Amino acid sequence: MSSPPPTEVAEEKRLLETVRANLARLSSGPRQANHDRELTALRDSLADEKLTEDIASVVEAMERAAALRAQQQTSMDGRADIDNPYFGHLVVDDDHGKRSVLIGRQTLISDRVRIVDWRNAPISRIFYQYREGDEYEETIAEREISGEVLVRRTLAIADGELRRVTTDDHTWVRTREGTWLDLRSDEARLAGGAGKALRASSLGTGAASARADKHLPEIASLLDARQFDLITRPNAGVVVIQGSAGSGKTTVGLHRIAYLHYHDERRFRPDRTLVLVFSRALAAYIQQVLPALGVEGVQVREYERWAARLRRQHYRHLPEAYNDMTPAVVTRFKLHTVMLKLLEEVCRARKGDDPLTVFEETLTDRELLQDAVRRWAPGSFSEAEVHKVHRWCTDQHFIRFDGGGANDHDIPTLDREDDTLLLRVYQLVRGPLTVRKGRPLRYHHVMVDEAQDLSPIELAVVLDTAGNNRSVTLAGDVAQRLAQERDFQDWTSVLEALNLEHVSVSPLQVSYRSTRQIMETSWEILGPLAPADPATTVREGAPVGHLKFGGMGAAVAWLAEALGDLMHREPTSYVALLALDLDSACQWYQALELAEVPYLSYIDDQSFRFRPGIEVTDIRSSKGLEFDYVVVLGADAHRFGYDDHLGVGVGVGACACARTPWIHNDVQI
Repeated sequence: MSSPPPTEVAEEKRLLETVRANLARLSSGPRQANHDRELTALRDSLADEKLTEDIASVVEAMERAAALRAQQQTSMDGRADIDNPYFGHLVVDDDHGKRSVLIGRQTLISDRVRIVDWRNAPISRIFYQYREGDEYEETIAEREISGEVLVRRTLAIADGELRRVTTDDHTWVRTREGTWLDLRSDEARLAGGAGKALRASSLGTGAASARADKHLPEIASLLDARQFDLITRPNAGVVVIQGSAGSGKTTVGLHRIAYLHYHDERRFRPDRTLVLVFSRALAAYIQQVLPALGVEGVQVREYERWAARLRRQHYRHLPEAYNDMTPAVVTRFKLHTVMLKLLEEVCRARKGDDPLTVFEETLTDRELLQDAVRRWAPGSFSEAEVHKVHRWCTDQHFIRFDGGGANDHDIPTLDREDDTLLLRVYQLVRGPLTVRKGRPLRYHHVMVDEAQDLSPIELAVVLDTAGNNRSVTLAGDVAQRLAQERDFQDWTSVLEALNLEHVSVSPLQVSYRSTRQIMETSWEILGPLAPADPATTVREGAPVGHLKFGGMGAAVAWLAEALGDLMHREPTSYVALLALDLDSACQWYQALELAEVPYLSYIDDQSFRFRPGIEVTDIRSSKGLEFDYVVVLGADAHRFGYDDHLGVGVGVGACACARTPWIHNDVQI
């Protein structure tokens, strides 16, 4: 005979049976009609002259019935799911007496069932912010309420059955055989990641000691002989470094800059060194790291801003505004390798011409565009798509330069991709881009990080600024590509398009920052995009957690407690909570803020702090950065499917923590 369930479990099972019975009774909904009939009868009674002396009491009764009807409507319009009605159970003893409140996804108040919405019910703050035995003082309904938390339990209910009961001391889980086990000692927790993220203090040894440590042992010990030779040989020219997330591509690239500068300060001046990145966050990150390697004054820029500034310098009379409604096919066409080939051929025959004229005439010649697709990109664009591109460019030319337009509201604009095309045309027909007094723009060294998110034609513009010496570092991983509209399919085809066939790609085969468990998880998620020869990891760590909850409220309950515990144990930890987009990130932030998670920040403009704390943002904004802990919010195939083109596995593979729970707010976490 099996042993009886623990006391807490027995209590919650009885409560669940009572709630489900009452929900079943309420689902028939007769009380709604009773309130309607009561309101009708009371209204009719106002016309009875015999009751005129009781008008006040009748009106009061009508108001009470209307309030009950509204409350019933509110609770029954979003009826609680009878198979998963709530996830939290709170018992408090306060100024209103001893009372029991259930925390769920929707509010439902009846004479026998009281479930409150975790997102906006004032009492839900007590559930998230206090533990059993805690005394509290809170303002609820504009009144100061003081009391004590007698019971606080988090529950997992599925298909109408109680599956898990979590208290402050136990985590009771129901087995398939129906018995209950306390798995508190095996419960998932955030641990093992403190201090693992790359920071300025961990990259080098400060300006002085970086000079003494010219062989960079922390990098050299993890690279093979050929890779180290490419990094440290000043005449290496274009070096391409690929590697999976966490393999240290950025670190290697920055060490190459430091090494070149150390060996020849005049030839590789920091103020003539350019690092191009895809996001403002990554630019800020690198600007903090380089000084720790003894290199001050390097220009770190986002590609789009860098290109826009140069275009304005070389084409002073073009519009300043960009069109935010550019069709996707136009963006893809303008950044496709076919445009790189077409401009090279057209400009070769028009050396010395006006670059703007060449640009306009090329993009408004439909036969030329169609012929280019047939020759260099057969099957990439249909005739209808080429027609749409041509029509867009022709209309844009009319609005931009003739001052007219389809209507009076049209204003001159550029597509953001035009900056790149205009710069490339200038380079091909006039020569190098220039700076003050017409001097050629020539960088001593150029590094492009996350190069897979630039198109070949964008890379061509960048490479041309490196001059004949071509001292360039390109770091990237095709599997982490976010910008699908940019024609970066693989390194071989891109290098061939740039006439760099002789440059060998140097893959990093050692992941020195992420653990084996994290890397294996990322490769599993990547599926066919995973490297055929995966990197070797040098660190073991805790398993990556994939946690499952019945709803966002339950996920927040677990996550808030786990984060609070983490920051208490490891106050120097740098934690990222990553959602699919900023709207989702904001929802999670608001929920966690309600739970008073410490050191919490919402990052909606890529202004990361790069210091201890917890930052909530979207996957794209965090690309290329490193954290001690990463929690992916809402990680499932529906949100992060292959067709979303989000660089599958980036969120997991790029983290530098030893345990990475994914939080999913429907069925899984």
